[in-house]
Amino acid sequence: MSARQPPDRESVLTAEDADAQAAQRRVEMLERVEAAARAAHELALLRVPERSSRAAIEVVVSGRGTLVELTLGESATRMVPHELAAEILATVRRACERAGTRVAELLEPALPAGADVDGVITDPALEIPAAPPQRRTASSTDDLGEPDSWLRPAQGRAGR
Repeated sequence: MSARQPPDRESVLTAEDADAQAAQRRVEMLERVEAAARAAHELALLRVPERSSRAAIEVVVSGRGTLVELTLGESATRMVPHELAAEILATVRRACERAGTRVAELLEPALPAGADVDGVITDPALEIPAAPPQRRTASSTDDLGEPDSWLRPAQGRAGR
């Protein structure tokens, strides 16, 4: 066993130094709390408008990416349904991207230095898929032998 060395004089923290560090941390924490309150207020009010490339569709999303307004121009009513749906989704995605950028800007002052702002606001479960999901038909699961509902067993499995 080696003998324990006394602490270096420069590494010893005095009571005054500890108090000063604690006071500084309290000030920093209060500043972040105030910044978080301001950010929460601004986020609640945040609305991000976006217009489609054809100018036929206008959307407004909230800071959470929730579609809060959708306006279809006259030219949108002449679009075929799948083109209209694609144009709406593309416009909403652009608005959500802009909203995400603005949310990151609002939250940054409220987070500790070096915090991953994108990691804080990104929730993959809430992302809009790149393409609309394909509808599944009853026959699409028949060959898998999966139940079409958790309430009813698949055909051929009843009575087991």
